[in-house]
Amino acid sequence: MTNKLKVGSQVWLPCEVKPGPFSNERLVRVELPSEPWVGFVETNVLKEPITEGATFILATIVTVDKETFSARLPGHAIKQGEFTGSLSQVTSVDSLAV
Repeated sequence: MTNKLKVGSQVWLPCEVKPGPFSNERLVRVELPSEPWVGFVETNVLKEPITEGATFILATIVTVDKETFSARLPGHAIKQGEFTGSLSQVTSVDSLAV
C-alpha cells in the first residue's frame, strides 16, 4: 500500500464512535501509538453512520513516507494537530470502490 498512497489520497481509519451532542454528530476516537485522536465529527464522514461502536472515519493524507503517514481528519479535535500513524492502519478509499 505504501506505493499507492500519496498526498491528497483519502483513506479509512478504524475508530470507535460514541453519541455526540447532536443527532448528526459523533464523538470519535482513533487510536495512535502515542496518544489517541479524539474529536467530534458529522456522521457523513463515517463509513457507517452508527451511534456507537466500531467503524471507520474518512481522512485525507497530508504526508507519507516509507512506513508512516500524517492525515487530516474532519471535524473538531479536542486536541489540535494532525493524525500520524502507521500505514498498516489505513484502508484506501479507492480499494473499497464497488
